This record gives sequence, structure tokens and C-alpha cells, in this order.
Amino acid sequence: MENQKEVTKQVLSYTGTIVEIGNAVQGETWIKQDFTIRTEEKYPQLINFLTFNDCQDQLTRCKVNDDVTVFFNAKSRKFNEKWYTEITAWKITINFNPKK
Repeated sequence: MENQKEVTKQVLSYTGTIVEIGNAVQGETWIKQDFTIRTEEKYPQLINFLTFNDCQDQLTRCKVNDDVTVFFNAKSRKFNEKWYTEITAWKITINFNPKK
């Protein structure tokens, strides 16, 4: 694939406080769950993440009001002329000594 361009990826992460944890949904071979954090910026944002399988296990150790750093991938797809974006967490770390 000599004409293929090199793709540069950055590690994406947000740090914030968990404000909501959704219910887990389980299939035959998978489990997923969503959660929302509030960022600690000048203008705080609410960001909802989706977890699958191994990362969902990490989410089970978390609770509302935990300060966390979430590492994630973002992807979009088009369906019926409308764009959908998914933010999928692949690592969640609990910050036991948050900077406040």
C-alpha cells in the first residue's frame, strides 16, 4: 500500500468528575455501559462515554463523584444522511488525589 498516507493519532483523554453511570446492557458475547463526567475547566462540559467489555469492568470500580481520567477513541459514521459520533472509553483511572 505505497500510496496510503501515514495516520497520526494522539492519545485523547479528559479529566473530570463522574456525574452519572448508566445501566449495563449485556449481549451474548459483550457488555456495554455508559457514564458521564463533568470536566474541570473554566467552562465545564458534560461528556458521555461508552464502555465495552474490559473497560466496562474498569467502570464497575467507579462511583458517582469519583474524579477520573478517561482515555478514549472517537469515531463517526453516517446513516440515513445523518452523522452519529461515538466516544468509546478504553481506560479509566480513578484520581485519588485530585487537584482542586
